[in-house]
Amino acid sequence: MERTMRPHSSTKRQSRLVTIGEANLMLPLVEKVVIDIVKVWDGIIQKRTELECLEKNPIRSDSGDRGQAAQDLKQELNLLIDRINGYIREIEDLGCFVQEFKRGVINFPTLYVGRKVFLCWRPGDEEVRYWHELDESFTERTPIRDFRDFFFQRTDKDVN
Repeated sequence: MERTMRPHSSTKRQSRLVTIGEANLMLPLVEKVVIDIVKVWDGIIQKRTELECLEKNPIRSDSGDRGQAAQDLKQELNLLIDRINGYIREIEDLGCFVQEFKRGVINFPTLYVGRKVFLCWRPGDEEVRYWHELDESFTERTPIRDFRDFFFQRTDKDVN
């Protein structure tokens, strides 16, 4: 049975808000997990490509058993998917989520002048410096110009 990627938990996205300071404090751990996510994602893409080639190519594999080779690749792919799903859970447990696997883009739910938006970060950034609207992607990010616009008082509802 082939596994699928775990969808992002929309309830977690909406239930916990983080400040810029909290997001920046999480970055050392987030970065370690994201490095693993990017590596595993590359492996998933590689295994999927190998499997597609094997299934499309009528020529027998080196081992002489194309069916067994396909089964082995599916098993390896499932193990990688299990690993990346575990990493996704680790990220979500911190209160953020993966927006893009290939580049390791992470979103942190927050408030900007009273409305929910995402702070965003990717490996290589020293700190969280950008944000974007909920319906936008990392490529549409905006530099944080005034940190005071993102300040909010934490309430019991925000700490879920």
